[in-house]
Amino acid sequence: MTSTETPLRRLPHWDMTPIYAALDSPEFAAAFRHVLDALDELYRLADRYGIRRREQRDVEAHTVEAFEAVTRRLNALREDVQTVDAYLSAFVTTDSRNDAAQSKLSELETKLVDLQKLETRYQAWLGSLDVEALLERSSMAREHAFALRKAAVEAQHQMGEPEEDLAASLNLSGALAWGKLHGNVTSRIMVPVHFPASRSGKPRGKTEDLPMSAVRGLAHDPDPAVRKAAYDAELKAWPTVAVPLAAAMNGIKGQVNTLNARRGWHDALDPVLFANNVDRATLDAMHEACLESFPDFRRYLRAKARLLGKRALPWWDLFAPVGGPEAERHWELGEAVDFVSTHFGTYSERLAGLARRAFRERWIDAEPRNGKRDGAFCMPVRGVESRVLLNYEPSFNSVQTLAHELGHAYHNVNLAKRTP
Repeated sequence: MTSTETPLRRLPHWDMTPIYAALDSPEFAAAFRHVLDALDELYRLADRYGIRRREQRDVEAHTVEAFEAVTRRLNALREDVQTVDAYLSAFVTTDSRNDAAQSKLSELETKLVDLQKLETRYQAWLGSLDVEALLERSSMAREHAFALRKAAVEAQHQMGEPEEDLAASLNLSGALAWGKLHGNVTSRIMVPVHFPASRSGKPRGKTEDLPMSAVRGLAHDPDPAVRKAAYDAELKAWPTVAVPLAAAMNGIKGQVNTLNARRGWHDALDPVLFANNVDRATLDAMHEACLESFPDFRRYLRAKARLLGKRALPWWDLFAPVGGPEAERHWELGEAVDFVSTHFGTYSERLAGLARRAFRERWIDAEPRNGKRDGAFCMPVRGVESRVLLNYEPSFNSVQTLAHELGHAYHNVNLAKRTP
């Protein structure tokens, strides 16, 4: 998980040792045990206060006491779970063959089913209360007003408690398992790429086995022969795993659609819009704006084809770098670091400082490699700390991706004082 070399001389791996010394360290074992014990304590507390759907909507002193005690413990547990889960995910997403991390993450996920069940009970309980009356009587409730009003609505879309418990239990071998399979399969694909012309000193006709993440990154290479070779290789590689990936997609969406219908959502979009606080009118407006922009995109792509000397734009040239020396040259990571930090500074020194800290403290895992997930993401770990995964290749696109993910890290800084 850590690199002994200077991060800017090779593509860095993130450093998780400031969180826990090692996966088998006493510190991590204690944190893991604490999460399990805290969950058991929270269950006992919820049972003692009768946290589940009820008929009486009145908010009494006992109700306020129950809300504040359970919410305080739930917030604390969620923060601890976030750190332990992020720590394990940091290993699994960068090396899907790490059996020790996979096993420990599966153990955590099994226990988190109980947390999901308890949160469903908590939500149902809130939905059966007069939330506005609770807001009047509790300052803690007012601090969580948005979440409480949202929970009251979501409680209306719950099945019965036994059905929700069953759905949570089956998720382990359902959508969660299918999602894990998808990630494990895609992270392990090695693609033979045949480079027809010299590239970085490689002789003509050289074939190199690369992770899929690295192959996809070659779509931004300045050399058209490299882009074409990567495109051809990718098209040959995906069909070799088409069956498990299609099964994963069908399994995930099949479960989600079935549960959405049983929970009374109008269609598959409704719960997604609700979760993201977007109403249907806003989505429709965004959709319409996209459709209206299509002629501009097509005009841009035709212009790009002409710029590349083509009558029409081949798919492998879709992401070809154009726009002058800055866009078309190779960007080493050190240059990307300086560029992003400098331009962040034009917005605020606080943002630039966050970027410099991320590089200095090695929050970033940039090297594409076999067993590592494709794409990019930023995950909160604890407090203001995040970790950023990307598969860096020396193009301006990767510079933009780096800036984008660090933007999420800055968002996490600003959310750090808010409770889960």
